[in-house]
Amino acid sequence: MNNYAIPNLVKACEIMSVLAEWPKGISAAEVEDLIQIPRTTAFRILKTLCSQEMAEKRGTLFFPGTTLIKIGLESLRSSQVRPLSISFLSNLADKTGYTAHLAIPSGYQSLILEVHDSSNPVRVASRPGTIVPLYCSSTGKVFLAFRYEQEIEEYFSRHSCEKFTPETIVTLKEMKQEIKRIKMNGFAVDNHEFHEDVCCLAAPVYNSKCQVIAAIGVTGPAMHFSQEKETKIGQWVKQSAHELSSVMGYDHLSKERLIQ
Repeated sequence: MNNYAIPNLVKACEIMSVLAEWPKGISAAEVEDLIQIPRTTAFRILKTLCSQEMAEKRGTLFFPGTTLIKIGLESLRSSQVRPLSISFLSNLADKTGYTAHLAIPSGYQSLILEVHDSSNPVRVASRPGTIVPLYCSSTGKVFLAFRYEQEIEEYFSRHSCEKFTPETIVTLKEMKQEIKRIKMNGFAVDNHEFHEDVCCLAAPVYNSKCQVIAAIGVTGPAMHFSQEKETKIGQWVKQSAHELSSVMGYDHLSKERLIQ
């Protein structure tokens, strides 16, 4: 076992997995046999899970609790962002003439989930499955600004930021200024900071809980990204992100109420 793993927490996770697989309920004795743990340990973990609404006891049987169900549903909804994004990526690629992409946060990195190439013969976008740093990618900057802003100092203290190009932002001070611009504009720009002669622009995608779960954006040759064009493309990308967020159950009025 991993030296950093907490044994009882591992057992609790195993029990939650068992609960999810037994929709008709399972007894404490059956949990004890399946997980191979002492009866008192099984009982204490089950009682703890019930207190956190991760499990629910009905008679002598235990079932998945409301909190565990909510987590599962939210996870399922988040995983649905990829297929739901395809039509938006296609429209965005057609409208802008650039390759459109969708990314999700993966630890302290940005994972490209889906890519829709434009008709432009110049292909400069990363492929699905590519992992890129947060600090020098447009989708990554979206996550820093709208998801991890409270952790930005910790992020820079733990990560050595490589300067991929002369334009790469590698200091906390510069990134804080960049985040202010991102929040003001509603979108983030990778101004050939990860690859020379390549620019990307991305905006946040929210879920029903007003949390940023993804970023949608476009990638193209830097020579095509003039300041005037950047503003116009930014509006198109933000509109696509807003429409995809609505499909994911996001309500901007709810967000405004939370802020107030």
